[in-house]
Amino acid sequence: MRLGFAGFAHSHPFTDAGVARDLGVTRIDGWAAGEPERFAAFRERHECESAGSLTELLDRRPDAVVVTVRPALIADTVARILRAGVPCFVNKPAASSVAALAELHRAVTGYEERFLTTSVLRFAPAVTELAERIAGRRVLSARALVRHDIAGFLTPERAWQDDPAEGGGTLVSLGLHGAELLDAVAGPGARVLAATGSVLVHPTTRSEDVGAIMLGWPDGRVGTIEVAGVGGDEVYEVAVQTEDGVETARLGGSDWQEALGYRATMRAVLAMAAGAPSPLPWPRTHAVLTAATTAATLARP
Repeated sequence: MRLGFAGFAHSHPFTDAGVARDLGVTRIDGWAAGEPERFAAFRERHECESAGSLTELLDRRPDAVVVTVRPALIADTVARILRAGVPCFVNKPAASSVAALAELHRAVTGYEERFLTTSVLRFAPAVTELAERIAGRRVLSARALVRHDIAGFLTPERAWQDDPAEGGGTLVSLGLHGAELLDAVAGPGARVLAATGSVLVHPTTRSEDVGAIMLGWPDGRVGTIEVAGVGGDEVYEVAVQTEDGVETARLGGSDWQEALGYRATMRAVLAMAAGAPSPLPWPRTHAVLTAATTAATLARP
């Protein structure tokens, strides 16, 4: 199995490559995509062959490509990979704005079964188990808590993630995790009803460091996402209110690559590399991305 990496704009490809090796990937090829220093750090950590361009990377015939370029490059990069007949996985966020999502939609149309983008949390064992536990029960509401300090996004190297015009800001980067969790356990179809964001701890942020998103399903169910980009341990939690009680999943554990869904996500990518279709229908993924990007728009009038 050969895996290509296009871009190294944030931390996920460093984890993904190690997980991929553990799962049997024998060769990794990488294209820096404007991130030479991060690519150099990646190559120090992982055995990797360098490609000078995306064309050269694709000419090496990878079985799949993991995309972690900056958002402005995502739609064009995805289009070129899919047109080459190669399955494609995009690390979140796949779109930083409503307009960027429209561009991505055009790139994916016609290739939906060969494309995957998701928060790894969707594939976390605790989330999968919760969805199975409530199957067949009537869900009334759901809520998600996402806490991840954005201090790393405020450093010069990664400040693009905090910039609403480039990376979408906190409500996109973290809100996406919450939208994915609610979709995974309460089902598709939710739309954003309201959103707000504030700056309470990190005065240099260009977006927000705390926020809340309210969603609604067509049948009247409601969902909430609490976003906290401030200190302490990372926390990812989802709770579902049914007619007969509340069921909760809190993600975590000593084996964080397993507990947070990194391994399961990479297994899905490698299954696509072997010919399987994407495990997520594009309309469902599109709705999750719409929720995150719409929330950010509403929170910043």
